[in-house]
Amino acid sequence: MAISSTYDVIVVGGGAAGIGAAVGAKQANPSARVLLVESEACLGGAATHRGVVSYCGLYTLEENARVAVGQIWGQLRRRLLEVAGTAESPVRHRGIFQVIDPECLKLVLDDLVTEYNIEVLLHATVVGAQRSAVNDTLVSVDVQDRRGAHRVYGRAFVDCSGDGDLAYHGGASTRHGNHGRVNLGSLAIRFGGVAADANPTAAMWRQALVEAKLNTKGSGSVLKKVDSVLIRLPRSGHLVCFLPTACYDTTDTASITQAEMSARRQAQEYCRVLQQLPGHGDMYIVSTGPNFGTRESRHVNAVYQLTKQDITTRTQFTDVVALGAWAAEFHDEDDPNWASTFELPPGGCFEIPLGCLQSSDTSNLFVAGRCADGDQYAASAIRVMGTSLATGQAAGVAASFVAQKGTDWTVRDVQECLKAAGAFLDSSKLPAAPPIS
Repeated sequence: MAISSTYDVIVVGGGAAGIGAAVGAKQANPSARVLLVESEACLGGAATHRGVVSYCGLYTLEENARVAVGQIWGQLRRRLLEVAGTAESPVRHRGIFQVIDPECLKLVLDDLVTEYNIEVLLHATVVGAQRSAVNDTLVSVDVQDRRGAHRVYGRAFVDCSGDGDLAYHGGASTRHGNHGRVNLGSLAIRFGGVAADANPTAAMWRQALVEAKLNTKGSGSVLKKVDSVLIRLPRSGHLVCFLPTACYDTTDTASITQAEMSARRQAQEYCRVLQQLPGHGDMYIVSTGPNFGTRESRHVNAVYQLTKQDITTRTQFTDVVALGAWAAEFHDEDDPNWASTFELPPGGCFEIPLGCLQSSDTSNLFVAGRCADGDQYAASAIRVMGTSLATGQAAGVAASFVAQKGTDWTVRDVQECLKAAGAFLDSSKLPAAPPIS
């Protein structure tokens, strides 16, 4: 195994959380050496290689929406607008989200990490990690590429893998799902060929799918969900939805394989049913996924677990480092339609503490995104990409302080750095959102 050099902060996972963490680490210390490790061919996570073309959690869920994620989103938004990778207006469908063109996002993120001087390894998978023999810290990770395994050393680490891979391999305390349940995953489908005057809506599609399920009841239909947001991409006009669904173990390759095969078969059946609608006769599948859209995998057992009560009673935390602005959205395998709950947070948003991003037993390990510690209700609300961008930034700032100062840092240091970088921590001082379509 080749021995590589030492980094101040190593971030695993190049999705929204990982981008936030890498940028946050540099904002806390511009001279820090930061490595971002991503197993796929590009940055962007679910937005670029799982077909999830919407950033949720950016805006408060209230009639007069406000911006809940600060300048780290502002930077991305400006860059995306310059390349027609998003629209001026977010979209309201139950919640509020920003449509993102994945190809534009890939380029924007490449430029962003280059400007921040963040080192990136694509096509690199974490396959191991080592702990110190004398204290409760991580010291290195093993990264596999086509030349074999390489050991990379770090002073602090952020797990933004979505599956808790770094924490798990590093011997930190983790769990899979919550209370024996895991939020269902869905496969994105991107459709083309719908006539310009067809005017498809989510309600129209739902009605067609309900009727199809009734007509095939007991005959082995593969249709499961009937409800999904329907997103039109900015330039191509392609339609994206998230209908094929499966319950699977994201840590078990055999389980993932079965889910992927089942979901692709579902996608073809959904297309066949929807082709019967007016103006949909030439509809075809442009792409699926390409990877399954996982909503929940491993969580790190953190210093604090965010709970349903924290959200519903609007708990104020002394260590608040981000705001959540999405509903508790749990997709349930026990529902005959594999449908989801969607419970809006009182006041439109809620506070997220640093404690739920800091490993309980590994002092230099932080997490963000869906790896963060929340009960079933809270985890389903903080997992989305807009919120992950904010929790990633907070985790990266904290990790950078650990790399610089060891234990000689405080939560206030993290909060002041975040505020200086334009993060929003106070829900009473949020700016108005752009006009919503």
